[in-house]
Amino acid sequence: MIVPGDTEKYSANDWKIVVALGNFDGVHRGHQLLLRRMTAYAHKIDALSAVFLFYPHPQQVLNPGRSPRLLLDTDKKIELLKEQGADVVLMVPFNLEYAFLAPEDFMEKILVAELHVSGVFVGYNYRFGRRAEGTPEQLREFGEQKGFHVEVIPPVLYQEVPVSSTLVRRALLSGDIHQAKELLGYSPILKGKIVPGEQRGRKLGFPTANVELPAELLLPQNGVYAGEALLQGSRYLTVLNIGVHPTFGSGRERLIEAHLLGFQGDIYHQGIEIRLMERLRDERKFDSSQDLIRQIEKDIEAAKMLVNLDAGGRSSEVGNWNPPTW
Repeated sequence: MIVPGDTEKYSANDWKIVVALGNFDGVHRGHQLLLRRMTAYAHKIDALSAVFLFYPHPQQVLNPGRSPRLLLDTDKKIELLKEQGADVVLMVPFNLEYAFLAPEDFMEKILVAELHVSGVFVGYNYRFGRRAEGTPEQLREFGEQKGFHVEVIPPVLYQEVPVSSTLVRRALLSGDIHQAKELLGYSPILKGKIVPGEQRGRKLGFPTANVELPAELLLPQNGVYAGEALLQGSRYLTVLNIGVHPTFGSGRERLIEAHLLGFQGDIYHQGIEIRLMERLRDERKFDSSQDLIRQIEKDIEAAKMLVNLDAGGRSSEVGNWNPPTW
């Protein structure tokens, strides 16, 4: 069992521990409610608040060809979980041994024998153990027998529908950034590294960073987006294109090209994080480079207007500006 950071500080044998169980892909508003309840209870009984996570995602092991694309990479997920109050995140490598572990054995061997839990928090639809046979009701009954607290968190509703990672994916795949933000409680994140490209943006007068995401992460619908990029400790207003660049006949490979307003420098192979503000338009083919340049200029102006609106109408100095809170 891996505890990123603080390994020497925390031990299940030295602390009372309260755990949240789940995958927490996206750390959306439903997850956030669960984490608030869990950390509040942990503080109440002077216990360690922890999140128990399998990695990789169990479906990546059990159904690798049908596993859903993920909303966050592991590092970002851990960061957001800790922002929500988790003292520690327990990362447990998922394998077939865990996949075939009966629910009773998971509760007895992991929760009781290994973690000595004082409390367990799960979502209303949480399932665990072999063939997902374990239920929250079964967990609650087991907790009563063993003397630890179990709390099942009800769904958080958005337009009368439970918030879920699946719902967030649908919003992103349809390009609905507003809905995705409402479901997540924060702006959707694209986190990857900058790789060399074909330098087309520079030739057009708008140098771009070609952003490569890990293969398991979800890409939103093709189109042009306004966003905020975090790079080298600074934030930049960004216009990015997700798609196949039809004007240049690039083919079918989907790429992310991000123009960071006000940035200059060599940034190849560096990490970058972009939070999407809004989808500006569809990706489309232009008759000439000049037509494309004029449209990019309009996209940049639209992104600047979004920043001004978010800042309450105050003007912003592009490249050295105070962005709205993420």
